[in-house]
Amino acid sequence: MKNKIAFLAMRVSLGIVFLIFGIGKFKDDIWVETIRTMDFFIGLPWDVNISIALIGITEILTGAALIVGLFTRFFAAAAAAQLMGILILFKFQETRDIGLLGMAIYMAVVENDGFAIGWRWRKSKGGQDEKTF
Repeated sequence: MKNKIAFLAMRVSLGIVFLIFGIGKFKDDIWVETIRTMDFFIGLPWDVNISIALIGITEILTGAALIVGLFTRFFAAAAAAQLMGILILFKFQETRDIGLLGMAIYMAVVENDGFAIGWRWRKSKGGQDEKTF
């Protein structure tokens, strides 16, 4: 039971982080200005604001899904991919993201915590637990 509670705390914590950062993209937080000045985003074939909106939507969906436990392993893998991208773009200067990446990778590879909506829903339908994407 301790492992399930710890996993729940980790899942909800990472979800809250992603939700806050996603909402921040629509409130012009400090990261929006950072993105607007990055060569990577400036060099894309569409307006930087589209990238900002897409990142914000992705972060909000990822955060919400992690908080409620819907497709936890999939969204944890998506979070890990985004965090790895951030670490690469910022040349590993955002060291807190290394810890968040570790959380996301762990959640992407271990079995579901049992407190998740997705797990309960699949069990009620006679399906398997969340061992695969």
